[in-house]
Amino acid sequence: MKLTTKEKNKNISVSVVVENKMKYGIVIGTNDKLVGVLLNTGEYVDVSDYLVKRIFKKTKNVVT
Repeated sequence: MKLTTKEKNKNISVSVVVENKMKYGIVIGTNDKLVGVLLNTGEYVDVSDYLVKRIFKKTKNVVT
């Protein structure tokens, strides 16, 4: 997972597998194949990029 210039300075929500548990947080930075994630619990973890999955917000479908 690598941040593009368009994604910098934005909160990117992710889910991470840490200690065989699914945890959630936001990406603070990336380097090579490591991703720095600030978890919702307040902890900071560096994890391999294959353990991180991006969470996309659902858009509302408006019918007119």
